[in-house]
Amino acid sequence: MGCFSAALSIFLCIIAAILTVDCFSPQLEQYVESYQKTWMRTSVRHLYNICQRVTGALLWYGRALLGMKVRGRYGGTVDYLLVYPIKAVSTGLKVEEWELDHYGLKHDRQYVICKYDTIKECYMPILLKEVPKLSSVHVSLGDGSFKFEYHSTATDEKAVFYLPMNVTDDYVEQHSSFGTELKPISLWLATLQGYILDKALDPEFIASMGLPKEAVLVYSPNGKACKVGAPKNVDRKTLFHDYYPMLMTSQESYEEVKRNAGEKGKYVRMEAFRPNLVIRDVDKPFAEDFYHKFDIVGKDSRIRFTGALKCIRCTIPNIDVSNGTMDKHGTISKTMSNYRRVDEANPYKSCFGMYVIQHEKNFVIRKGDKLDILQKKAMKMDENPFY
Repeated sequence: MGCFSAALSIFLCIIAAILTVDCFSPQLEQYVESYQKTWMRTSVRHLYNICQRVTGALLWYGRALLGMKVRGRYGGTVDYLLVYPIKAVSTGLKVEEWELDHYGLKHDRQYVICKYDTIKECYMPILLKEVPKLSSVHVSLGDGSFKFEYHSTATDEKAVFYLPMNVTDDYVEQHSSFGTELKPISLWLATLQGYILDKALDPEFIASMGLPKEAVLVYSPNGKACKVGAPKNVDRKTLFHDYYPMLMTSQESYEEVKRNAGEKGKYVRMEAFRPNLVIRDVDKPFAEDFYHKFDIVGKDSRIRFTGALKCIRCTIPNIDVSNGTMDKHGTISKTMSNYRRVDEANPYKSCFGMYVIQHEKNFVIRKGDKLDILQKKAMKMDENPFY
């Protein structure tokens, strides 16, 4: 009995110590996201993660025993979602609810514009930072199709083209010189297969956007594997996403960047960060950096997500998406470099947003759904899935 009492006392002391440390979580989070590269920062990150794992488990089991619907901590609500049917084209289709499939938001980045690389002998995506004017395209929903509107330089008027939401073999046969033959596409470190729809894009659109004459539209039916940072029990794939199914950002984080950018950065819009899931009502800017295990809870649903990696930013946020021009002064990049170099493995690169992976498929996310944070974690890029 004495040994049991001693063991119980030690256990309770450890729990009490962990809960005490948890009271200082805001200060610890601020420190691990500071611009420092020291053994102390690494040690604090490990301590923080241990405490969060224990407190998260205690909350989950305790509230589960009590039959409570909320199992963790409140992490905000879904504000809206953005779908980009063609990678790097348009400011996205802004919706208040959308279905998720195996790849992420349904139809998100199922197309991409490419050019053939004769050296690598594969098709390479044309990136938005190379042709920022692509962001000025407007996309909307048609009858079973996506409607794209752009300014034609040939007529100086608005022009339109459509792409099907669901691509059939007949459509591929009609719009590809290669028929249903799959061709290799290289996207960062990954290689995937796709149909070359070289007859789908109007030459007027290609010329108006300033794209290379040989630019072609590509559609992938199968995508690529997403393994880095994914739960071992989740078999996830993505299409022409950089790697992960979804990018999550918060309205509070966006407002903080915009405020710090001042008058010179007033052009910045959330769409320039290319998110899919925008949340709001988080307890502080960049709170989503620490969302590792969480559920999105709807009226009749609870879907598990894993926060895999903070998003390292390139120059795309410097694009004024209202007219498709790049800010040559790099105002947003310079602003974020002052306080958003927060990934311990990438001390000279700024971060904004969190890549997340859904554990299930064929469900709907809606505006107002709540985030139930089950475990926080101070993450760093242990493995680079991009390059």
